[in-house]
Amino acid sequence: MRTLDVRAAALLLAACLAAGCSGPAGAAGVRPGSATPSSAAPSGGSVTGRSAGTGAGDPLGSLAKYADAVDAAHRHGLAVWLETDLVTRWLQGPESLAAGVGRVAELARRPGVVGVKLADELGETDGLDSQGRVLAFLRDASRALRAALPASTKLLVDVVVPELGCMPGVARVADRSQQCVDRVQARWPGATLDVVDAVVRSGLLDAVDVSTGLLDQAEYEAWGSTREDAQRAAWQEIARRGWSDHVEVRARKAMAVPAPFGTAAEAAAAVPTFVDLPLTGGARAVDIWTWRQRYDGATVGLMDQGLRPNALWRALLQRRSRRADLLTHFSPSQLQRSLDADLTTVATVFSGVFIAAGTG
Repeated sequence: MRTLDVRAAALLLAACLAAGCSGPAGAAGVRPGSATPSSAAPSGGSVTGRSAGTGAGDPLGSLAKYADAVDAAHRHGLAVWLETDLVTRWLQGPESLAAGVGRVAELARRPGVVGVKLADELGETDGLDSQGRVLAFLRDASRALRAALPASTKLLVDVVVPELGCMPGVARVADRSQQCVDRVQARWPGATLDVVDAVVRSGLLDAVDVSTGLLDQAEYEAWGSTREDAQRAAWQEIARRGWSDHVEVRARKAMAVPAPFGTAAEAAAAVPTFVDLPLTGGARAVDIWTWRQRYDGATVGLMDQGLRPNALWRALLQRRSRRADLLTHFSPSQLQRSLDADLTTVATVFSGVFIAAGTG
């Protein structure tokens, strides 16, 4: 596939600037440092690398393998969300942002693409540590994408909201809950409930995938409660705040083995907490990381080698039979057999896939 040439990149930059892309200096009056990469296990969903080598001067590279994956997913009846994280490019400035948007736009024109995820775990460890900076990034990135993408394309971010794991609104654990809130607000000021309130009400997005940032079971037992109670409280708080009045709200959870779950049986046992409860609590769908990916030195995924079902896969297949709307993350670089063989299996459980756009 033809990649963007210098002239096209320049035109995209002009469009971005005309749309009001300010870059990070416009967010808080000062230019921040680059984002801090995260190597921690995903708390709720995907892992998207944040490379420092994604400046405007870098070659965009070939889009062929990503385009082939999009086309194959479409053939198998899967809705396609392009997966990118534009925060690092925004921090680098308008030229880098425009180059990333241009790459996404090339893929977004293909049949089957319904949306673009523009940030991964927004405001958590990406350098956007205040409401002002989070909203400044969203304004610039969404305006640039809206100008470049087909009009029907939806925009999405995913968020980890640690306060939701503090059992908000549960009177019997009020003291413990407040201590938890104070702790997580200090640690993740860009991912507080107030910040996400502003994000969903901004009018800049169509959907948000939410991880509720639950604590370990042992912590809740010390509170005299359970993870299930905490998850229920989290989704009750989401409903109370009315997020679904402004965007489509979906759940997200990393369930691949061996990370973050050690075994498929452990992951399957968590399905009621991380799939059933959110859907009962109002989530429109559940984003489950990941079909197959290299992570922390190992290959992780949802099925056993050779596309053999395991306890987790059978649990997810059962939810699909109940018409649960599930999505996963698919990389054309990590296949069990082939694009068509893998996607045929993926489509038995999932209605949609996130496919990398190769933006770095």
